[in-house]
Amino acid sequence: MPAGYVFVDGLSVGDVGDVVLRDRRALASDGMFLVVVTVDKQTGDVIGRPEIITRGFVHLNEQDPIIEEAVARVMASVENPGEHISEVGLLKSQIKESLSRFLFEQTKRRPMVFPVVVEV
Repeated sequence: MPAGYVFVDGLSVGDVGDVVLRDRRALASDGMFLVVVTVDKQTGDVIGRPEIITRGFVHLNEQDPIIEEAVARVMASVENPGEHISEVGLLKSQIKESLSRFLFEQTKRRPMVFPVVVEV
């Protein structure tokens, strides 16, 4: 008879999978870093300044050098999107990789990076 842990999550019992637990551990230890970028659907140009929201990560304000450099990295990722500007998935991937690498270099932490690209 197999034995092990049975996880209770709210009203559900035993429905919590390994992926959910891994994500919760990562969020608990390193936090999250959300970046929202608005781009013009036709040209691919950034509209306004990317917005950065952090939770459970180092407390930073908008004038912090790490935030300023993170915004610059996001802008560089959007300016060089590759061959297909319309591929939002590629753009999100580039933003995520660039920010993840930068944040680890600066803080030695690996927050979950969530890029959100809004096309208007």
